[in-house]
Amino acid sequence: MRLSVMLYAVILSFLAWNADAADRGTFAKWSKIELIFTGPPSMGRGEPNPFEVRLDVHLNSPSGKIYHVPGFYDGDSTGGLNGNVWKVRFSADESGEWTFKTTSTNQLLDGKTDRFTIVGVSAKARGFWKWGRLECVGTAENRIRYLKFRDGPFWLKAGCDDPENFLGNYRNFDTPTERKAAVDFLAERGINSLYIMTNNVAGDERDVWPWLGQSAAEAISHAGKNARFDVAKLDQWQELFEYMQTKSVVPYLVLEDDSAWKGYDHVRYYREIIARFGYLPALVFNLGEEHNENYQLSEALDYMRQLEKLDPYDHPRGIHNVNLPNDMYIDAEQVDFTSIQTGSPGSRGGIQDALEHNQLAIDWIEGCVARQRRILVVNFDEARPEEYRRCWWSVYLGGGIWESHVHQPYDRPLSAWEPVWTQLGGARAFMESLPFWEMQPLNKLVQDGDAICLANPPKAYALYLPSGGSVTVKLALDATYQAAWWDPANGQEAKFQDQQIIQGGSQRLTAPGSGDWALRIINKGRQ
Repeated sequence: MRLSVMLYAVILSFLAWNADAADRGTFAKWSKIELIFTGPPSMGRGEPNPFEVRLDVHLNSPSGKIYHVPGFYDGDSTGGLNGNVWKVRFSADESGEWTFKTTSTNQLLDGKTDRFTIVGVSAKARGFWKWGRLECVGTAENRIRYLKFRDGPFWLKAGCDDPENFLGNYRNFDTPTERKAAVDFLAERGINSLYIMTNNVAGDERDVWPWLGQSAAEAISHAGKNARFDVAKLDQWQELFEYMQTKSVVPYLVLEDDSAWKGYDHVRYYREIIARFGYLPALVFNLGEEHNENYQLSEALDYMRQLEKLDPYDHPRGIHNVNLPNDMYIDAEQVDFTSIQTGSPGSRGGIQDALEHNQLAIDWIEGCVARQRRILVVNFDEARPEEYRRCWWSVYLGGGIWESHVHQPYDRPLSAWEPVWTQLGGARAFMESLPFWEMQPLNKLVQDGDAICLANPPKAYALYLPSGGSVTVKLALDATYQAAWWDPANGQEAKFQDQQIIQGGSQRLTAPGSGDWALRIINKGRQ
């Protein structure tokens, strides 16, 4: 049986390499390019350890930019641990001819050269595949604090935080089919990010890890300098993460749980994650939940520097639980976003606690400006009070982004937390009806009434009234505006209501009903 598996791997790799030895073929821009190489016949649990064979591919773009992409051992290429298949996965960001050369610690994999051609984005590309890489584009000069797709729009996160062990053993989420169904459920409601733990050994649920082993103890034995990985499990993860791209849901990979075992080889772990999943257009990394339970901030930043060096695509990175503006964090170029936690479970409640998130977002923005640095993406991950929409409206109108943390128990279908997902998707729809990436928190424009404001005068204004009622807002003069109200109970398919034309200057407007309301004011031209 082992010989037949090995023979299959040899044939597969031979065909992939020799189908056209001078040219690997033509691929669409941003699509997955999987380069397959034949290495030494290997046993995944045997010696020498095939996972220790290093393979890198150095790719030259048509413009001359060079990408250094790590490869990985993939057993027999079909989930089997024994084989002779090594792979490199890549996505190209330029049309034209690319060339590459391999370097490896094994002579069978070393010094291979070839080329391939990249054409435009495929007409069949779905979701993120058509927009390309999700990137940080902010600088100290442009003051942009949102992520953007290279060939697509700015991205406003409306995320799902739970269950964090989405890849673990909770019923409702413990099979590939159930996980895809959960992604579908979220995507249908406008949720576009999912917080996913990739290692919780000795952490909370203790059921997720990438290393070889059916138990945590066995995984620990394979996570050090002589690391071995579960190729079949990682294939499942890859299939899920690719599916998420088609559904426009970002895999937000949290690389370590709070208080989890930290004795693994961090660099080897990061390298495997980058090698297997780095080609995905939309991917975000977090060092680990509640980093302070395992590391000093300086240590955590050092690990993020190592991840940065390994990642040829420079995916966005952050560290959880740096909650107040911190100069060391702001100055660190290897992090791109905050990952804020406010309070402990059940510790916060009510409108005032919710509105404090608005000021916290503003404080981070002002802290970055004061240090003349790029403005971090002000991201809230485990904010409280949980399941309270005034919190996320407070953050969005403060210039930040949101991920909903919900109440336990987490071993339930996602529908158990409705209407959180529907209403969060609705808030995203409101924000995306505006040029949100150009807007700044400007609460000073509220002259009277209980409201917060995000604006880019004279182009656009957004206001949130946490208790409804009336608000007087100062608009730029010499313009005509369209004002329209949004019910925060809405989902993403809802419409604005009570639209009216108003003039510039101080204008008083009254919400059309009781409870909280949002207001959009758009410049329609000069008077």
